[in-house]
Amino acid sequence: MFNGLKIFLTKNKMKVAVAITALFLFISAINYVFIFNITAQSNDECLWTQKKYLTKDSTFILIEQVKVEGVTWNAGIRDGDELIAIDGRRTRNTFIATQILDKVQKGDYATYTVRRGEVIFEAPVLVKKLINFSGLAINLLATFWLVVGFIVFMAKPEGRIQRLFFKIGLMFVLLSSTSMLYRGNVVDSPIFKIPFLYLLVDNIAVLGFTLITFMLIHFFSIFPKEFIYVSKKWFPKTLYIIAALIFTLGLIIKIIFWYINGNLSVYILLNQIGGIMILAAFIFGFVLLWINYTRLKSKKERLPIFIILIAYFIGIAAIIYTNFIASAVVGLIFNNPTFFTPIILIALLPIAFGYSIFRYSLMDVSIVIKNAIVYGTATATLAGLYFLLIYVIGQSIGSVLSDEYQGIIAGLIFVVFAVVFQSTKDKFQDLLTQKFYPEQFLLQKSLLKFSNEVASIVGIENIMDSTQQLYIKSLKLKKFGLMLFHNHHGNHFRIVRQEGFYNTNLKIFDESGEIQNYFRNQIMLGKRPLLEQQDFKSNVESKFAVLLEEEIYTVVPMIIKSKVIGLLLFGLKFSGSQFSGKDLDLLISAASQTALSLENARLYESEADKQKIERDLENARIIQEGLIPKKFPQLNGIELFGQMIPAMQVGGDYFDLIKLSEKKLFIVIGDVSGKGLSASLYMSKLQTMMKLYCRDRVSPKEILSEINAKMYDEIEKNWFITISLALIDLEKRELIYCRAGHTPLLKFNNSLYELYQPSGVGIGLDKGDIFESSLEEIIIKIKKGDLYFFFSDGVTELMNEQEELFGIGKLKLFLSEHQIEKTQLIGNQMMSSLNSFRGEIDQYDDITFVLLKIL
Repeated sequence: MFNGLKIFLTKNKMKVAVAITALFLFISAINYVFIFNITAQSNDECLWTQKKYLTKDSTFILIEQVKVEGVTWNAGIRDGDELIAIDGRRTRNTFIATQILDKVQKGDYATYTVRRGEVIFEAPVLVKKLINFSGLAINLLATFWLVVGFIVFMAKPEGRIQRLFFKIGLMFVLLSSTSMLYRGNVVDSPIFKIPFLYLLVDNIAVLGFTLITFMLIHFFSIFPKEFIYVSKKWFPKTLYIIAALIFTLGLIIKIIFWYINGNLSVYILLNQIGGIMILAAFIFGFVLLWINYTRLKSKKERLPIFIILIAYFIGIAAIIYTNFIASAVVGLIFNNPTFFTPIILIALLPIAFGYSIFRYSLMDVSIVIKNAIVYGTATATLAGLYFLLIYVIGQSIGSVLSDEYQGIIAGLIFVVFAVVFQSTKDKFQDLLTQKFYPEQFLLQKSLLKFSNEVASIVGIENIMDSTQQLYIKSLKLKKFGLMLFHNHHGNHFRIVRQEGFYNTNLKIFDESGEIQNYFRNQIMLGKRPLLEQQDFKSNVESKFAVLLEEEIYTVVPMIIKSKVIGLLLFGLKFSGSQFSGKDLDLLISAASQTALSLENARLYESEADKQKIERDLENARIIQEGLIPKKFPQLNGIELFGQMIPAMQVGGDYFDLIKLSEKKLFIVIGDVSGKGLSASLYMSKLQTMMKLYCRDRVSPKEILSEINAKMYDEIEKNWFITISLALIDLEKRELIYCRAGHTPLLKFNNSLYELYQPSGVGIGLDKGDIFESSLEEIIIKIKKGDLYFFFSDGVTELMNEQEELFGIGKLKLFLSEHQIEKTQLIGNQMMSSLNSFRGEIDQYDDITFVLLKIL
């Protein structure tokens, strides 16, 4: 159960982080309400002292330290006067007097009944309000830290420093909950009316007190550079064990002495100890940050840390001044509240962090912010232009057409422009990437070219040379390495290609499989399978620490069938920055492609008899051609045509037309993830199953579910199959459509098109629950003139010599120009158009399509 929860939280960490941040911001907002409204104290700029009568067994309130020219002074009250009543209500003690005065609003007058000697008189006193400056300071610190921490976490949720920084913000919010307890039950607070709520808030605040102390020590032990003791396994465990023990001990003492016996002095003492712990942690963190600052070599590294240090020093100085100096220098806070406000300066610390993070690229955040601003602004601008254009066209048409057609036309215009907007937006974003992020654009372009070429490269050595050339020559990396796994002389990874390495014979041993297990667990938890420099010492038993000397910053595994067959090692980019964000996704994709190519090359090189393989492939081609329909079923009211052209001798695409009756027909089109002999074998098995399961009174969704259940345990784990399955019912005039991760269905009628893309994942990716829950079945009403186009991605992803894709746009244009023709003629012209577009370049993927026309 715990592992299941852990996997769920890891896979949904972004959504969970958003929800937690929203909750804690709500708590922070409640704290502000308490600070400015509920716990704000009325202030009359003097001191009330509760005294006991010498001759009576009762108490009275003595007025002292009246501020000269203050509101009480101006009302004629002086030191030594006795406060008898406020607004006619008797003030027997300071508790009652405070409650009465708190009900008077700021700026209103309270009538004091005062005795001076034998004279009793009334005096109107202007009421001011005094807020909890310390609580406000902590809450501002918590709010700012939480916001910055959230952005830092979202930029790199797998980063250890980023996660800890975010958690500190959360703990500061818990700590700031003490604002709700300020002044106790003197004020009319809802917290003290519900015992359970008081216990909850009180102990949540204590938890924040305890954890924040040790989290600050932990954070400044690894930021900006890690101290050597942090790599010891005992350090983080010991740190938080001590925190847990302190919290437990404090809770026990509080229960015994405060909750049970009501000993206020013990409760106050515990709070003072907590305050001292926080101050000590702040000071200790400052010392660690200062030491780390002195360890930094370049001015570029030191400048952002110096900004944080200045803010940090100001914050600590503000804490010390407010708590230990201000009252001694200026006296009573009621008389001189302004002198106690510098405590708010502690909020400069997260502000300084935020400035340094965004301005100087600390914690890999600036690229995320820049992406959000550039792409967000561009998309919003483009959307605005489109909506303006829709409005102008709508107004023009509205002036011509009658009211009954305006709504229909407006809807059609909106749908058309919505589709056009999406395609234009994608192209616009590609243009922005090229303009504002040339390194990222170069990486994308180089990896796309590499992905297209590497599958056709023969030989492991040639693939490794091509991989090295990609990163060194195309991307201009000064530090790059490629390591392959070897299981002789001990399991280890050995460097086989490198650039800029000091140790050209580098080996990383993995005798117990820690490296294999680490990356396998990363994938299982839904994390990116990679390791970054900040984690070299703290993960995988420090096996990657040897890469620190080689100035490697990122390690990406090459994985086949859950086995790490090699490692790609990356230094800094040509610009001097570390790979992050979308760059990492591109590197992972390239590593997967390289791994697949290396594995395929290894398999091919292990075959001793190449001629036998050729004969087998030729036989497989003949068999596969026999599985594809040569003649198409004849049904009144429809025309059919299908075509499958494999990229190799045999392919992984498949289509079939299964006639049930004169009124019903199944159309099947599938694509196995891969090409060649293995893909064709899966395809033939799929064709057999389809023949078996496509029967009357069974829906496409039920058929796909049955096939997935059968094939899941038989298909290799790095393979899957996408399928589109449609049942045409001419009697009901409907088409029931379901797709398991396949390309969408395209329909044309009178130059208008629709794209049907119900949800669904590929066969073989999940055994049952996720597959069935994601599978969606839709019903499409068919009518005369409808042209339906079922196709595999080999059609739209066909590439020409200029590395341009045929794309959905050219496909729509072709079908709109030929939709009135016979399906066989459309199909033949489609192949001619595809071949003409491809030119002399080799066909990369199988091309398969089925045409259905309703007569």
